[in-house]
Amino acid sequence: MAFTGLWVIRCRGVLQEVGGRLCWPDRRSLEQAAAEAGIPLSDIVVHTGRLDPGHR
Repeated sequence: MAFTGLWVIRCRGVLQEVGGRLCWPDRRSLEQAAAEAGIPLSDIVVHTGRLDPGHR
């Protein structure tokens, strides 16, 4: 997901749909959607891929 720039909510390995969406463009909008849906988020950041777009 790091290359796409999308943010997702995963619960027990499964993508969670919130309000008809599976991804968000930034962390802030993901956190807001999760809060509105009553989904607690971990405070641990997981790096799932490279963040440097120059190395594909």
